[in-house]
Amino acid sequence: MATKFRNSFWLKTNEFAPQVFLFRNIETGQVVYSQTPHVTKYQIKQQFFRPNKENKKPLPRHDIWRPLAVAQFNDYQKAVQAYHGLVELRYMRQVSRKDESQSLRKLNDYNRIWCSGQYRPTYTMESTADLSAVIDELKLSENCKIYWDGLWWRGDAKHWNENIEHIDLERFGRREKFVILDEIREKGLLDFQKNSQLEEAQPESQTQPQQQTTA
Repeated sequence: MATKFRNSFWLKTNEFAPQVFLFRNIETGQVVYSQTPHVTKYQIKQQFFRPNKENKKPLPRHDIWRPLAVAQFNDYQKAVQAYHGLVELRYMRQVSRKDESQSLRKLNDYNRIWCSGQYRPTYTMESTADLSAVIDELKLSENCKIYWDGLWWRGDAKHWNENIEHIDLERFGRREKFVILDEIREKGLLDFQKNSQLEEAQPESQTQPQQQTTA
């Protein structure tokens, strides 16, 4: 299990696919980004910079985290860039541009984030919006796939780059979630290997001399 930041070499060597995992907390609506199919204390500590009453630091209990989406890219460097971009936007929302971010949120009569009990859908919606923004800003849409735990989490398709393939995950329970995520990891590895083979074959075909035709 990865317990700290991993570079592209480590991910490839340990047979992880070029993917970024988004996990949602079923009790609070909070989201954690991960480079591997796990939620760890390190990720929570890294991504919750200034916890408060509305955004308390969540626990790493496996029973309260469920996959929200898995973003798959065509190489490992893009996956690392996407992860960094998401964490950076999280920092801006919580620290450097906190007031601006709060002004754009739906608030209740007490000037708090709209919620039902302890659940706050704002965090989930912001995370999906940030994923779309990161893919566009860093130009990561080529051969990009996103697996969703229900396409309704994606929102309106018009907010996404048209090159992205969106895939609806089959329904699964808490016990099966890691099995499904491992299957997605394996598919991601196969896709990466196929893309690499195609890229290696293209230069060879381009360097082959063309037959000259005579009149």
